[in-house]
Amino acid sequence: MLRQLGVADPVWLEAVRSHHHRLPGPLNEKTEAQQIARLIQRADIFAARLAPRVARWPMPVTAAMHASYYDEEHHVDAAGAAIVKALGIYPPGAFVRLATQEIAVVLKRGPSATTPRVAVVMNRSGMPTGELIPRNTAQPSCKVTGPVAHKDVRVQIPVTRLTAMV
Repeated sequence: MLRQLGVADPVWLEAVRSHHHRLPGPLNEKTEAQQIARLIQRADIFAARLAPRVARWPMPVTAAMHASYYDEEHHVDAAGAAIVKALGIYPPGAFVRLATQEIAVVLKRGPSATTPRVAVVMNRSGMPTGELIPRNTAQPSCKVTGPVAHKDVRVQIPVTRLTAMV
C-alpha cells in the first residue's frame, strides 16, 4: 500500500513491514529500519491498550504506559522510554484525579513527566464544571494523584474547546 501511495524509501518500507516482529535487545544495536519499527511497535502497543474494544474497557493509562515502557524481557525499552519522555506519564486525553479531588483532562505534557498541563472537567462533588478550568499540577495543592478511567468520567468535551487550551 505504501508503494502504491508513492513511498519508495527502503528504510521506511522495511520499518513498517517489520513493526509487528518482536526483536528484543538494545535499540542502539538495531538497524535504522529496526529502530523505527520498534518505535512504531511501542506506539502501537500504547495506543491499542488505550482504545476500547468490544470485549474490554480501555486499559488505565498507567498500565498502557507500563506495557510500552518495558520489552519482552521486562527490561526498559529505549523506544518505550522515548514515548514516555515525549508524552509524560499522563498523555494528552487521559483523565486524572488531582489533590483537590477534582477530575481533569490532560492537555499536554508539562515541565516534567509527572506535571502535565490539565483542565478540570469535574468538581470535587463529581459534577461537570461546564468550563474547562486550568490547574497547575506542579503546585502541591493541585498535583496529580492518579489516573481516572474514561468510563468513570461522564462528560462530553468538544475537541475545539480542548485544542483552544493547548
